[in-house]
Amino acid sequence: MRVCLSEQMRKADEASIKDYNIPGIVLMENAALGIMKEVEKDICNGILPKKAHACIICGTGNNGGDGFAVARHLASIDWNMDVFICGDKSRITGDALINLHIINKLNIPIHVIEDPDMAEFDRSLARSHLIIDGMLGTGFRGRLRGNYEAVIEKINKQHKFVLSIDNPTGLNCDTGFAEGSCIKADKTITLGLPKIGLVINDGPYYCGELSICGLSIPEEVYDSIGIRRFLTEKDELRNLIKPRKLHNHKGSFGKVFIAAGSRGMEGAGLLAAKAALRSGAGIVELAVPEGAFDAVRGEIPVVITSGLADDGEGCLTSQSCEGILSGAEKASVLLMGPGIRNTQQVREVVVNTIINCSKPLVLDADGLNAISHEPEILLKRSETTIITPHPGEMARLMGISTSEIQQNRLEAAESFANKYKVIVVLKGYRTIISAPWGETWINPTGNPGMATAGSGDVLGGVISSFIAQGMSPMEAAVCGAYIHGAAGDKAAEKYGQWGMVASDIIKYIPHTIMDIGGM
Repeated sequence: MRVCLSEQMRKADEASIKDYNIPGIVLMENAALGIMKEVEKDICNGILPKKAHACIICGTGNNGGDGFAVARHLASIDWNMDVFICGDKSRITGDALINLHIINKLNIPIHVIEDPDMAEFDRSLARSHLIIDGMLGTGFRGRLRGNYEAVIEKINKQHKFVLSIDNPTGLNCDTGFAEGSCIKADKTITLGLPKIGLVINDGPYYCGELSICGLSIPEEVYDSIGIRRFLTEKDELRNLIKPRKLHNHKGSFGKVFIAAGSRGMEGAGLLAAKAALRSGAGIVELAVPEGAFDAVRGEIPVVITSGLADDGEGCLTSQSCEGILSGAEKASVLLMGPGIRNTQQVREVVVNTIINCSKPLVLDADGLNAISHEPEILLKRSETTIITPHPGEMARLMGISTSEIQQNRLEAAESFANKYKVIVVLKGYRTIISAPWGETWINPTGNPGMATAGSGDVLGGVISSFIAQGMSPMEAAVCGAYIHGAAGDKAAEKYGQWGMVASDIIKYIPHTIMDIGGM
């Protein structure tokens, strides 16, 4: 599903009106009908009563116009309501003004909120079953002014069902951050496409349940604007996760070669290997330094284990590169980095492998730390590279602070992918998957319990497994992030977010794949 910036949505509305001759009043009516559909669904589900009272707070722009139109439809199902205008009523024009005139003729009570006298507003809030926020739409930026802060404070204290139209008032729908007061909605019905800020950062917290009203805007409009950011949906993965054919054999599902681990960090490679197997790889080989070999041999009987030259202390040495390249050559994909530490010799091995490996490469953890001072080495790759950094690793690669990464996750992933021609899987809440050709996916699955040691190693194993089975690297990254997060959600249901560990995620990978369509 596409997601967009507010300016892109504005252009889509404009193109629909100018190029496809869809009148603005029709788009507004489509919005009202979509909102009513959601209200009626909540009535059927018992969330809202069949006959009730609504308090609808409208701004002076088209967001308010949508609220006026919704008031008309609520009146048609015998709801009572009050409509409040927050702002200068004289500024209401165009399609919004048309809908205001209609509800006025229907004798729906209309009030203008005037500070400090909000007694009527307080009374309406108190008797309402539904509060509709139609104050400020997607054009809002910065901090709220005037009566808005007081209105939002009153709404958020009510503990009533709050529905926001398009965007909770106070939220920056491009960044997902609120600089001041913000409506805490139970449901947000976004119009056209979801705005990026509704699905990243604090957006999901303020939005509550997110529903989409498409407005019947043609897909060609979005194509023409060049919207290339997407939110991964379960249904979109069904074409990638399919039942297996009867005549398939282990060779049909590829081989993953994993270069990981060091003495004391053997678990990283074992987690990645087990995750790759549980994700469907036909063959998995785990190569570790000789000093760590005894700790992994036989731990997973169905995993091939091999030893690599080490420095005498259980870490990779310069001579390890030959074994890694040889193993990768016989495999479908190379996963490198988990638990290998960050010594000078490890850095040499990583750099040589990056330059000389002729297979797709998934680079994670210490593999990323090894090149943090020379990320341009990635440009020497001839095959596809996927990097899977957490925010701290991303910060080291880009030479900025972790907080800067967290404030600009989308931009960081996209700029690095474009500059160094790699697929970036920036881990964390709402994992970002960005490709060098300008396509970005936002992953909706996962939970805070996955912030635990080894979780990233599991993700590397899942992505590598999907590449081995024939997915393109980008498909594998998008699908892998989704399944990793969804398996983590299942693990959290079983063990709780406090008590789950990385191996719990692995347990639920097969179940998650089955849910999508794999047998």
